[in-house]
Amino acid sequence: MLSELLLLLVFGVLGYGAYRLWSNRQQNGNRASPLSTSTPSNATIEQVRPGGMIQLPPHGEDMEERDVQITARHAYRQDGFNWYELEGQSGAGTVWLDVEHDDELETSVTLQRLALDDIGLTTDALAGLKQGATVNWQDKAFRFAEKGRAQFLKNGDAQSAEALEFWDFEGDDERHDLGIERWDQDYRVYVTQRIDPARIRIYSLGDNT
Repeated sequence: MLSELLLLLVFGVLGYGAYRLWSNRQQNGNRASPLSTSTPSNATIEQVRPGGMIQLPPHGEDMEERDVQITARHAYRQDGFNWYELEGQSGAGTVWLDVEHDDELETSVTLQRLALDDIGLTTDALAGLKQGATVNWQDKAFRFAEKGRAQFLKNGDAQSAEALEFWDFEGDDERHDLGIERWDQDYRVYVTQRIDPARIRIYSLGDNT
């Protein structure tokens, strides 16, 4: 009788241990792919909205992947053509991702924000730039490609549209680019790195999806 009782206790302990092991594996599996079951397999970065979660492929000097929680989706508008800026937060701070679809989908992430004198330019020199002129930063050469005027719609709100002038420079390494924006008398310089949009992992589209 005692031996049967001992056997029942042993089986009970083993059964409870097996259940806890299965439960832990289930929980770990759910944490490994957050919200992935609610995201369509054909989702693209163009569909991501505030609240979405993405993972950027290795980029920057450290060549690390980064999980980014999207907090805002801003729009730029020029003569009926729109492109977008996704703003988000990662463990390394604020992330800005440009999303543009002209002939094909293109994405780039901002690596650094600079001032005009960081790239050896004055406001007068910028105004007199000719097509193909070159500026340099950290051993990288950027060639002046185009300039124009656009409107910036914070969070996509047309009522809050702000006017700006921009200058676009293409990197000779075909990986990095440089952009300059003028907001009234405030000049902002951005160094960006191109990212293959197909390598951006989308965990969630946002807006409750």
